[in-house]
Amino acid sequence: MMVVFSYSLNPDIIVMPPGGIAKPEIIPRSRTMPAPPGSNLEGVRWSSYNNTSFVKFFAHTGTHIDTPFHIDGAGSDLGAFVLEDFVFEQPLLLEIPKTDRAKITRADLLPYEKCLAQADLLLVYTGFSRFRSTDPDRYINNQPGFTVEAAEYLMQFSRLRCVAIDLMGIENIAEGRAATPPFPVHRAFLLKRKKFLILEDANLAPLVGRTLKRAFLIPIMLPGVEAMPVTAFAETD
Repeated sequence: MMVVFSYSLNPDIIVMPPGGIAKPEIIPRSRTMPAPPGSNLEGVRWSSYNNTSFVKFFAHTGTHIDTPFHIDGAGSDLGAFVLEDFVFEQPLLLEIPKTDRAKITRADLLPYEKCLAQADLLLVYTGFSRFRSTDPDRYINNQPGFTVEAAEYLMQFSRLRCVAIDLMGIENIAEGRAATPPFPVHRAFLLKRKKFLILEDANLAPLVGRTLKRAFLIPIMLPGVEAMPVTAFAETD
């Protein structure tokens, strides 16, 4: 069966990163119905022969992938990837519980070394995602994250092409921004190879306890951007 592990982009349930970034917006261009009473939307072709829309969203909205271009102007943007880069034949889910601002360390990962050597996608479930809907401020501001040492350890595994996390970011955003250089964990993952992906804000709880066969992270394949929301799903037992 197929199990989805990405969150909906429904503005009613989306959680946005810090910085006052607007939620996704659907902007009508044409609608087959007359203008609703009191509508203040401008430029809409009402009572049209079809419905068309513009969609506006931040590239790091919801469950999304980061490419090397995110932190390196010479790094690979989304246009450098092909469809096969988003298909994973050896996904590995690890449960590594963490609480507020705790770190995923190299020691947390060492017991799984043999499995990591075979994995092309690592999904780390910390359980902190339980606060996404109940306490979004805590989910955003107090999130755990990887240490640089843990990221460097994982990059020793040549088959690994993506690391996913059930957190707003692969590292605490405020801590990453304040570091010198900024976002060292992102750098540890994304500067080591021409093609590598980070998947953030993933809904991994539905995968816990299942045997994963394959996983798919499907973005809009738009060249020139550093990130993109994805529809993420896994084939399970």
